[in-house]
Amino acid sequence: MAVDKPLKLLPWYQRHLWQIVPVRDVLWIFLGAFLLWFGYQLRAIFIPLLIAFAFAYLFDPLIRWGERYCKMPRPVTISLILALVIIGGMSLLAWLGPEFLKQFAELLRGLIDYLQTLATEYDIHLLKSLRAKLEKWVQHLEENPVGFIVENTEILLIGTTQAVTVVRHILGTAVYIGTMALLIPFYFFMIAWHFGAIIRKIKDLMPAREKDQTLAIIKEMDEAVAAFFRGRLVIVLVTAGLFSLGWSPLFADVPYWLVLGISAGILNFIPYLAALGWLAAILSKGLAIGFSGDFDLWLVIIWPSFVYGVVQFIDGWLLTPWIQGRSLNLGAITVIIVVLIGGTMGGLYGLLLCIPMAACAKILFTGLILPRFYQWAEEH
Repeated sequence: MAVDKPLKLLPWYQRHLWQIVPVRDVLWIFLGAFLLWFGYQLRAIFIPLLIAFAFAYLFDPLIRWGERYCKMPRPVTISLILALVIIGGMSLLAWLGPEFLKQFAELLRGLIDYLQTLATEYDIHLLKSLRAKLEKWVQHLEENPVGFIVENTEILLIGTTQAVTVVRHILGTAVYIGTMALLIPFYFFMIAWHFGAIIRKIKDLMPAREKDQTLAIIKEMDEAVAAFFRGRLVIVLVTAGLFSLGWSPLFADVPYWLVLGISAGILNFIPYLAALGWLAAILSKGLAIGFSGDFDLWLVIIWPSFVYGVVQFIDGWLLTPWIQGRSLNLGAITVIIVVLIGGTMGGLYGLLLCIPMAACAKILFTGLILPRFYQWAEEH
């Protein structure tokens, strides 16, 4: 009875195409690129699914905690989380939503007036065109706030594709956005319910020879990505509240304090990018009071900067070390570049995937590729 030779002892011309390591690696790269391209083309369908999967991934430790310590069935825990998020989100929207839209419209009006002054003084056609577009935007916001939110939510979520255009004409924009709003909680419930089974199925499909190494790399990726996203999400919520409170009439009294505070908190998802909100706060306060004549250094610069410094101190010395823990090991500049590339190439679809892909690529490079370079350097 003939015994088959081990695969590594066979010459390359006797192996199947997928058994040649370089060819297999190239095929995996092409498969990954195709899946990304395919997902982008159907992003109207996949973005709600990605959002739901991201929430299921973020909330999975809390769901497992409820199962283990509170002895609650997994569907009950998921339902409670959904109810709390929906009720809390709607309550917050009803409380702060009207004030946010009012300040946002006022901010745009102030920007329009400033552009009008610059366009009149310097006669720049681009400024006049930008002012006219902002004027139409603000008019639409003031006349129909709900329609404004729905239309811009659609652009944010899915962009403009032919498939989306057809669906929009058939269902209508509002119905489409409403359908997506219902699908995301449904997807979240189903994915979160079967999240453990999905992970176990993926583990079962891994090759036995490389399973230990693969699981170790996946565990490292999971720890890095989870620490970053779960930590930054909490930090964004806390800092957005602190910025808004500090710039409110109770303290620094910065114009458009709610819009600028929430924007600075969201920008703080990427470390140090909240500085743009700080500069906007100084600029808006200076334009409201005036940078000449009765210019007040304390009101325009010191107080907004003091608030920014206090919040950044709380973030850097308390929130980030305590909440975030282990990070992606990606520098702030790298994260900014990755986010810009992802947003430019794929919109929200790219933003959802760019940071996890960058973190996983770095771990794969340092864990698999870089040691081979070191080995090659030692041998040669």
